[in-house]
Amino acid sequence: MRVVHTRVEFKVLGPLAAVADGRVLPLGGPKQRTLLAMLLVNANTAVSGERLCDAVWGEAPPASAQANIRSYAAVLRKVLSPAAGPGSGDDRLSQGNGGYRLRVFPGEADLHRFELLAARGRTALAAGEHRAAADALEEALALWRGSPFEGVAHHDALLGEVARLEEARLTAFEDHAEARLALGEPRELVGPLRAETARYPLRESLWAKLMTAQYRSHQPGDALQSYALARTALRDELGIDPGDALRRLHHAILTRDPELGAPPAAAQPARPADAWQPTVQVPSDDSDFVGRGPLLERVAALIGPAAGRPGSTTPCAVPVAILTGLPGVGKTALATRLAHHLRNDFPDGRLFVHLDGTRGPQRTPGAILANLLLSLGVPGSSIPEATEERAALYRSLIADRKVLVLLDDARDEAQIRMLLPGTPGSAALVTSRTRLAGLTDAHLIDVAPFDDEESQDLLRRIVGPQRLAAEPEATGRILAACAGLPLALRVAAARLAGRPDWQVRRLADRLADERGVLAELTVGDLAVRTCVAASYHGLAPDAARAFRAIGLLPAPEFPCWALSAALLDPADAGTGDDGAAGHERAADRATDALIDANLVQIEQIESLNGQRQPRYRMHDLLHAYAAERALADEPESWRRAAVARVLDGWLTRARAAGDQLIRRGTGGHAPGAAGDLVGWLESERTGLVTAVGFAASAGYGPQTAGLAAALEDVCHLRNWWDEWEHVARAALDRATADGDPVAVAVAQGSLARACAVRGRVDDALTRYAGAIAQLDALGEEHHAARLRIHRSFAIADRGMAQLAHEDAVSAAAAMNRLGDKHGHVMALRSLGFTLSSQGREAEAVAALEPAVATAERLGHPLALADVLQLLAWAEIGRGRTERAARHLHRALAEYRSLRHRPGEAYALLALGRMHAEPGGPGRAAWALAPLGQAAAIFTELGERRGEALTALWLGSAHAALGDRDTAVSHLTTALNGFRSLRMPSWAERARQELDAAARSAGLTDR
Repeated sequence: MRVVHTRVEFKVLGPLAAVADGRVLPLGGPKQRTLLAMLLVNANTAVSGERLCDAVWGEAPPASAQANIRSYAAVLRKVLSPAAGPGSGDDRLSQGNGGYRLRVFPGEADLHRFELLAARGRTALAAGEHRAAADALEEALALWRGSPFEGVAHHDALLGEVARLEEARLTAFEDHAEARLALGEPRELVGPLRAETARYPLRESLWAKLMTAQYRSHQPGDALQSYALARTALRDELGIDPGDALRRLHHAILTRDPELGAPPAAAQPARPADAWQPTVQVPSDDSDFVGRGPLLERVAALIGPAAGRPGSTTPCAVPVAILTGLPGVGKTALATRLAHHLRNDFPDGRLFVHLDGTRGPQRTPGAILANLLLSLGVPGSSIPEATEERAALYRSLIADRKVLVLLDDARDEAQIRMLLPGTPGSAALVTSRTRLAGLTDAHLIDVAPFDDEESQDLLRRIVGPQRLAAEPEATGRILAACAGLPLALRVAAARLAGRPDWQVRRLADRLADERGVLAELTVGDLAVRTCVAASYHGLAPDAARAFRAIGLLPAPEFPCWALSAALLDPADAGTGDDGAAGHERAADRATDALIDANLVQIEQIESLNGQRQPRYRMHDLLHAYAAERALADEPESWRRAAVARVLDGWLTRARAAGDQLIRRGTGGHAPGAAGDLVGWLESERTGLVTAVGFAASAGYGPQTAGLAAALEDVCHLRNWWDEWEHVARAALDRATADGDPVAVAVAQGSLARACAVRGRVDDALTRYAGAIAQLDALGEEHHAARLRIHRSFAIADRGMAQLAHEDAVSAAAAMNRLGDKHGHVMALRSLGFTLSSQGREAEAVAALEPAVATAERLGHPLALADVLQLLAWAEIGRGRTERAARHLHRALAEYRSLRHRPGEAYALLALGRMHAEPGGPGRAAWALAPLGQAAAIFTELGERRGEALTALWLGSAHAALGDRDTAVSHLTTALNGFRSLRMPSWAERARQELDAAARSAGLTDR
């Protein structure tokens, strides 16, 4: 009985697939698919289990490999021949003594059909049967759907077969091109040949086919440009020049050799004016071009024909627009879209010259002019030898015509001056990674990265809106990683479009690692790293080192001094003023070079100490590449020293700013007045916190500890609660990793302060206790006394008055013994606070009055204001309101001079309390204004303790004024606040006043 086999189409020239009866068969997981690939390569031949193990696992198969192979084979057998049993005539996959054998019948495998058609095409080509050859080879190439065995892991067993198939496809492609050229069909070949030379830029036979097709398509200039690209690729990658065959072809194109088969019209002399035919060389437009509407309109208005008329507002007779911007920002795409958009405005031609400004040796204006003249129909024998004469002939040919000249990727001004049209009516559109400021009559236009809407639009167009909408969080992370760079967005979108089986979050996760993001942003011949590298390699050595130094900085946005600090090696800069000044000038020159190359942008100008100083920013992806180059090109010792200098710069400035903010200049190193420094601290807030986190993660222990200590009081005074906790935790992590017990305890203490101000009392007390005990054990008396002061403030009105009092007394004794007068003032202040909290106002006044005198002698305005405020608080408790008022007005003036918002709010609170507490409608009314101001500041700062205290006295004042409902509202807020903050004595007072106000208002259901 004859067995009827079920036909299966095996597809390996692209993603591996098997199709039976129109149904795609489920081939299983990666290892099972690799097994099938190996069997297809050896179709109808037994393959040993050992070879299959090598194909599936490479050099490290598991102990169960053979058993797994048997399992995979059994599954495949059922998939490929579901109705057959082992040993039946229709069993596709069989196992015998020789190994495993897959039966593939004629015509079932696309691999076998390709090889048969390719051989048929080669035979016909050799016989001169060009049409038959072209048809057979075209059919063979149509079988390819991508890379062979795409999606299958390639161990050594398959790598050779993949390479063989790729070479076979390329050979078939070249044979097909040869046949089509012989048939006189060159124009249709130019696009596919361009694509293949981009994929295989070192294959000279492909370049030869492309140049021939371009020449025979009346594009001699493009053919010469392709030769230049081939030469550049060979020199850059292999360090060699093109071979004899390609050089001979180049010479034949230059001389219009008749044997090359150029059409007669292309070899005629320059056309007379009345025989002018438009020449259009602009590349095809991107079908997925998005955004840029206002920019397109602006540039179109600048270079359109109306802009070049006499009397127009343009600064030059021939409008020139230069599109400049960072690598990958889409300058060429924008220029190409403009050239197509303006086709009706320039009917006499749109010329395109790719200048390749950042790769290989610079193309001279003379060589470029020769290509332009050839493209305009001038025979090679008629092209003048001198560059100036070539320029004159070029301009005379396009004189009085409406021609747009698009000069892409210009390196400098000298390269393009002679290429610009010379008469009105024409215009030039230039793209360049450098700013080309030397062309003073040109319109210099910065092309910025995409905004969020444009970025999302580009992704949606390529990937599809439904797929992105299904994973909005992952889509947002991809957008953030690409940071508006069109090239990066296009690459990311292409990767997703090419992998429909991927979830969006898979790519988002891969892009999350800055060290690997550039490797992920690569697809085909599109690569962000390659694009940025071209600009980097065009830099002078000093600018290149500056670029690498920026990669070492904690963040891509940095202040003007940071790059100079990174570059300044004291061993090179010298010790005198001239050496330092000379270094600063060199750093400025390097920065200017990076700005000119669009690798760095000026972010903003800040006012500091009366001077305008720039801040800089490098695009996130450029910063990642700069970090790569620094790691590869700079020794570790230089890298660590450079980073340490930058962190030390942050530390010096943070200490000086904090000293000015807190003590109004006693340190003597602050870079400006107190008001300026408050603004400076605000502007550098993110940079300072980033620097601490970077120092901690990179292993710079001393700088981490120093920055955390310098920022602790600043964060407290500016109410930077989130930043404070972040900095303290970073310092704690670094100190723990370094095994530094003192630094660990200090960081724990700082974190305890941050927890206390946010109301996390239990966490704060635990950290305080551990830190103080550790410092006591280590004999660190000064650090321990400082933490006792802070703990005393944190717990005095939270039901732990006795421990707070003991802390304050102990700290005061220690600071006095150590000779720290400012610390002694702070300890006396904490003592006065604890005594006031216990109702011992007279003792509090006795402790605080000496602290006032010491603070005045020291010239510490903030310390003085803090003590005066507490002294006033105690005097209010004693009923001595005149004294209290004098102290509060003085304290309030100091706080406002220092722009210290928390202190100002507490002083206003004390003023309100002073008027509200004695009672009586007349005085209570005076309390509302300062209490209202205090409440607004506390709400703005998120100071919960202050909010609760203010609500208490607002309630008292409104109760005294007879506004019972408002009083109840404020007192309820106060009670809830005190309870959540664990302030029992204050909660009890609020409850009593609330009950009284509720009874007075008739709210008996409380």
